[in-house]
Amino acid sequence: MSAVRLRRLAADFARLDDYVRRHPRLRMVQTHGDPSERYQIEYQIRSVRMVAGEVHETRTHLVEITLPLHYPRLPPQCRMLTPVFHPNIAPHAICIGDHWTAGESLQSIVMRIGEMLAYQSYNVKSPLNGEAAHWVEKNRDRLPLDRVSMLVEEDPVRASAESTPAESAPPRPATGADSAASRAKALHVRCPHCDKAYRVSAEYSGRRFRCTGCQQAFQVD
Repeated sequence: MSAVRLRRLAADFARLDDYVRRHPRLRMVQTHGDPSERYQIEYQIRSVRMVAGEVHETRTHLVEITLPLHYPRLPPQCRMLTPVFHPNIAPHAICIGDHWTAGESLQSIVMRIGEMLAYQSYNVKSPLNGEAAHWVEKNRDRLPLDRVSMLVEEDPVRASAESTPAESAPPRPATGADSAASRAKALHVRCPHCDKAYRVSAEYSGRRFRCTGCQQAFQVD
């Protein structure tokens, strides 16, 4: 395994482990490899599954995320280990989107899957499960099924350390590595409704999230 891949996998594990530990609805069930190349993560999120032709509520979900040989050039492979009824989730795969970039974090994938399970995110135009897409069309007034926020609260000690200004240095031209680092850089944001603080990756700029404190939605700028 190349040194570059080893460093990326180690950094992925550290960031994802920190995120899962701080989110009350997530649990790292197990990992495989050193550094980890496969994760099993448990979600405690209200969703639905199909049982004997009827839709039933379910709250516990197990997801497996596998990092292929050519990751991060290729996206993670994600699948459910427990049944769920969703337009963009099939037994063999979770459709995490068509626009993967090497600078995207595993945390962003875990967050996206949580939003899907909660029915905060779905696409009925090109579904993996047509029956679930039809159910969504008939039950939009029930969605989302869970208003959980996939954000985690800011760590005040870490925020203080990371916000300490560095010594000034001459500017240098941006490179491809700079662009990837910029995408992974943390943003420190506050809910405009209740002032609760969060730390999120810069790749979430422009997206909307729901505050865990006041349950109001706001856009990350």
